[in-house]
Amino acid sequence: MIRVLGTPRTACDGLTRREMLRIGGLSLLGLNLPGLLRAEQTLPTLPGRSTAKSVILLYLFGGPAAQETFDPKTEAPAEYRGAFGSIPTSVPGVRFCEYLPRMAKWMNRSTLIRSFGHESNDHSAGLLHTLSGMAPERLESLVPILASQAPGMSAVIEYLARGEKRTLPASVWMPCYPGWGQQIYRPGPYGGFLGRRFDPWFTSCRMTETYEAKNFYDTQGEPVGHITVPATELTPGLTVDRLNHRASLAEQFDRQLDQLAASDDFARHDHYQRRALEILSRPGATDDPWKAFDLSRESPSLRDRYGRHLYGEAALTARRLVERGVRFVTVAWESFEKQGSEPCSWDTHERHFPIMKDYHLPTLDQVYTALCEDLEARGLLDETLVVVMGEMGRAPKVNAAGGRDHWSYLQNVLLTGAGVQKGLVYGSSDDKGFGPTSHPVSPGDLISTIYAAMGIDTGTFMHDFTGRPRPMVPDGSPLKAILT
Repeated sequence: MIRVLGTPRTACDGLTRREMLRIGGLSLLGLNLPGLLRAEQTLPTLPGRSTAKSVILLYLFGGPAAQETFDPKTEAPAEYRGAFGSIPTSVPGVRFCEYLPRMAKWMNRSTLIRSFGHESNDHSAGLLHTLSGMAPERLESLVPILASQAPGMSAVIEYLARGEKRTLPASVWMPCYPGWGQQIYRPGPYGGFLGRRFDPWFTSCRMTETYEAKNFYDTQGEPVGHITVPATELTPGLTVDRLNHRASLAEQFDRQLDQLAASDDFARHDHYQRRALEILSRPGATDDPWKAFDLSRESPSLRDRYGRHLYGEAALTARRLVERGVRFVTVAWESFEKQGSEPCSWDTHERHFPIMKDYHLPTLDQVYTALCEDLEARGLLDETLVVVMGEMGRAPKVNAAGGRDHWSYLQNVLLTGAGVQKGLVYGSSDDKGFGPTSHPVSPGDLISTIYAAMGIDTGTFMHDFTGRPRPMVPDGSPLKAILT
């Protein structure tokens, strides 16, 4: 049965800007008006299909090479095979790159897709396509963020949870919005036709160790820094310190409404930032869910296991967030080219093999394994799905600069934990890594499968910001062979 979620909304010209701001303030304070914030349907489920309450997506931006991760081409000529060897995994006959020894031990609890691909062969285009299931209107290096685009997975989860009374958002993206490290904006995780109010909660980050890179491929280590909560970085005139010495949060907002209504500052702080602002104005609330971002209570040994770098901190924070009910957490590798840290991420057109060997593969091996072990030790892996993927793969043939170029037509996806089969390899590719030879998987297929693993009915329609019903996934179907 196809269900339609939500009801169309019509614009109301009778509300002034001040009244709309006041409603926003009342919502923040828990003084919800029943006619405006009535309870709505929450996440639909497919009985008996899945146990994944949450998803943690490790998104390897830049494009991880299948050849140097989960599908080494051991029999190919050297110019295709590359410089690395392979190792056996915990599933007989399945081999990983030699620099992923700990991940290899988890293959018997994972599903590996070796036939994922699409036609959007560039970074921004690939981000949009793999996260939303919809290709961009045209292929370009900087695809804009448009209201006509399909929403990313994070935004869909946020939309489906819109009727819940939540302290934390349903979806969080770390460590920063896509493109921040290069001082640009990239599409993909946003609300699209659902509206920007369903964007995921984007954290900020602060680099604590920086260096001046000689060029884009001068990787000297993984970025070191801290995840920060954006609401702590408010515009001038609206600070936590200013709020704290007032009589009550309600009074504070009421007194500032006139001033805020005259500017666009307030509009730039979405509803999650307002929620965070309420929490941050009560620093004594030690048991509040927002304390997920405070890692000081975690043991030094556990923090060492995850890694004392930005991605280790983000992955540990992701575990703490799903413990507290966040349903979709993305930990995305980022190019910090313009922020004084690691510049290229997984986009290795040059120096591919030393960057992979010395930095990214050991870091991925560490972060993924620590996350899975930690989730399992806490009884959370049976209800959490960990996904490893990127926006594209890398070219079959090594180029003259010792790198691999863009290749969206074939890449791998690793899924571990709740809702998927254990020890399964789905699909295959040719011996040089040009494309799938069986069971090709599109972005829509993968997204549908992740939703189905969470118990979400992918036949559901959603209403866009104009009130028109839209399919949850533009094109694609769940891969039944993968699901438990």
